[in-house]
Amino acid sequence: MRRLAAGLVPWLLTAVLAAPLGLTVSGYLDAARGRDELVWRRPLAFALVGALALVGWVLFHLRRQRSAAMAFTRVAVLRRAHLATLPGVLRLLALAALAVALARPQTYRTITREIDTVDIMVVLDLSKSMEEMDLRRNRLDAAQRVVRRFVAHRQNDRIGLVIFAQGAMLQCPLTLDMKALDQIVADLAIGDVPELGTAIGDGLGMALAQLRRSDAKAKIAILLSDGDNNWVTQFEPDEAARLARDMRVKVFTVLVGADATDWFNNATANPATLRNIAQITGGQFFRAQDYGELEHSFDSVRQTLDKTRRTVTERVPDRELFAPIALLAGGLLLVELLLSVTRFRRFP
Repeated sequence: MRRLAAGLVPWLLTAVLAAPLGLTVSGYLDAARGRDELVWRRPLAFALVGALALVGWVLFHLRRQRSAAMAFTRVAVLRRAHLATLPGVLRLLALAALAVALARPQTYRTITREIDTVDIMVVLDLSKSMEEMDLRRNRLDAAQRVVRRFVAHRQNDRIGLVIFAQGAMLQCPLTLDMKALDQIVADLAIGDVPELGTAIGDGLGMALAQLRRSDAKAKIAILLSDGDNNWVTQFEPDEAARLARDMRVKVFTVLVGADATDWFNNATANPATLRNIAQITGGQFFRAQDYGELEHSFDSVRQTLDKTRRTVTERVPDRELFAPIALLAGGLLLVELLLSVTRFRRFP
């Protein structure tokens, strides 16, 4: 019975000290949070708290069994021996505080702001000819790099994505989430739409259908293709271009492919179609390598457009709250160290 009571002493001492420390940490988090939302960035770190039971068993029981015993002749000394586990208790509490700190408590606040936006539809060719390797890796990879670089520099504009080959498909509606759009573009592959054909007019037509539903004052399309139109379901390229002109949608066209001929004197890429679309709509024609020129020209045109003001609500990180809790853990470890080398120093 006495051995059982002695085994419970360190756990009772842990509970007695943990209660005020827990209330202190909880009060700190409540005061720091205020009306903001508290979020734990690394909640899996709380799993470490469950492992502390094993640490406590090692500190309070296993080490005692392996330590040499001493006989006490004074009752006062014997009573003080019940507190011999205090350094271990402090170490256990320090590890618990460290686990809470590693969970990274932080506050988020909701902000509302107004932005000037332009709605942009990207129209990307996924036909079989985009597997040609006249550009680094292949034409599709070059087109993806152009789109991803362009998206990375757009902060406030809404951007959507249409892919086409033998047919056209809306891959992403207009969105402000550039990270999601970047991932969608990175995951594109030949075969996402039937690839045996290039229906440029249909791809542009579907993008225009999306822009027609938009309430934005300024609307832009960016068409990336090797320019070799050979399939028509609904729109010829010139017909889609005239529709864009009537909708006052400027189309920026990007030639993806080397402007050269193969062994049989056939053009490996056809810039004429893309040049014509850009000319009809008042846009501009580029090549896939012209990253800087595309961005510079687009930004110049964007400044002349009558942009739409939108209200955007966002959750943004506000304050990191882990530092004081980590300092508490460090303080407990320091006290444990001082007690271990002074009042509760262990003798062999």
